[in-house]
Amino acid sequence: MIRKMLLCAAVVLSSICAQAYHKTVVISCGGLEEALAGDLSFTSIAIEGSADVRDFAFLHDNATSIKAIDLSECSIAMYDSRNEHYLGHHTHFDAHTIPPSAFFGFAALERVTLPATLVAISDGAFAGCERLLSVTGGNALTMIGDYAFAGCSALSEFSMPISLRRIGDYAFDKCSSLKSVDMSSCTQLEYLGIRAYAQNSALQQVVLPESMETIGNYAFAGCGALERVVMPVHLSQLGEGAFVSCTALSSIDMKDCDIAELSAWTFASCTHLQQVLLPITISRVAEGAFYYCTSLQQIELPEGIATLDAFAFAGCSALQHISFIPEGVESIERYAFYRNISASKAHIPTTVSYIGDHAFDGCINAMDFVTYREMPAELGEEVFANMEIEKKTLGVETESVVIYSSTAQWQDFGTINGITAVEDVTICTDITTYFDAYNLIVTAPQEIVEMRLFDTSGILLAYVEPGDCDATIDTHAFTTNLYLVQVVMADGRRVVAKVARIIR
Repeated sequence: MIRKMLLCAAVVLSSICAQAYHKTVVISCGGLEEALAGDLSFTSIAIEGSADVRDFAFLHDNATSIKAIDLSECSIAMYDSRNEHYLGHHTHFDAHTIPPSAFFGFAALERVTLPATLVAISDGAFAGCERLLSVTGGNALTMIGDYAFAGCSALSEFSMPISLRRIGDYAFDKCSSLKSVDMSSCTQLEYLGIRAYAQNSALQQVVLPESMETIGNYAFAGCGALERVVMPVHLSQLGEGAFVSCTALSSIDMKDCDIAELSAWTFASCTHLQQVLLPITISRVAEGAFYYCTSLQQIELPEGIATLDAFAFAGCSALQHISFIPEGVESIERYAFYRNISASKAHIPTTVSYIGDHAFDGCINAMDFVTYREMPAELGEEVFANMEIEKKTLGVETESVVIYSSTAQWQDFGTINGITAVEDVTICTDITTYFDAYNLIVTAPQEIVEMRLFDTSGILLAYVEPGDCDATIDTHAFTTNLYLVQVVMADGRRVVAKVARIIR
């Protein structure tokens, strides 16, 4: 019995040893097949010396069951295969580069140590390595190709070298075990590709480097656990849907970015998003940018925005009011504020000349609409549908009541109130305004950071930065007697008042 037990133990031990067989080979370019001499029983291998695509192709065709590969002492040489084709239809292979698809689909591969001289990982090099746990080395790496680690669902960490300049499209797509990505030390990294980290369900934190200029479309789409993102200050292009369905994201600070627009679907379905700080550089909020951000209660849009695209704030059911649209916006496109069911009021700037189909459809609790535009904005179809408009109040210039009362859709408001031109009318009572001859004087309960004066068509007439609780603007040079004054206070609140200049 004891002899049988010892025999069984020996067999088991022999089996374990066989399973863990490691091999080290020193080769010159193209010499791996000869060095192995038919021995393909190893489960891990260290390749030293020099290798080229022929050696990677041999591994690809004959050793897909390996668990570990160490290339730390290996230099990868350039190879032109001319009439030969390796790893697909490729004929040229760069030096210091893992060839494309070299380890594609290696289902048992768990650990990789990269060469110290490596500068690039080509497209699909490790794609589909479902058991890959760690990748180390490669401190000179500058480029990670498209799909390089796509589908590596066990990969829990990847150290980003400071030399990195580009991360390709789908590079880490569906790497569902990655919890944190810190690129802060990658001071040369400029490009993050399309869907580079999409559907990484465990990803909680991302720190992007200051140097990054481009974030590709849907780069972090579907990262449902993502809670914190540090944005790059030199960002100039933010791709469509970059953070779509990041349902755990509650706040994001983009105020130092340099983007020209908030791209389509940027934060769509970010259902826990409560605070967004936007850069002053944007001129457009594109289609569906905040689509169904159901926790967003308030937001401040910077001056300079000309367009709110279709579905921009559709389904934002927690927004408390729609009085954040700045003067200068020229169009509010279709379904822009669809089903903003918590908003109690809406202020439409004088510069808005067009409001698209169903823009305020379903805003059931918005009881008061205010617009100082003398001529009604052109409306699309059913702009105020499904909100019992006959119970709502519209505030317009006194001299414009007649025309609003005879214009389709506008005339459907239950009450259309005229705003008299001989008294101050404010959207917020936190400030006081009056004229001393031609001097407009504004007093606030705290320091006034900046103050703008517009005519009723939305043209900016004057801009001051008082730095005090009182501010004065001389209106001698202006022919109009009706003005909109906009005040930004130290706590960030933005107050708008309508004032009339009466000179006797």
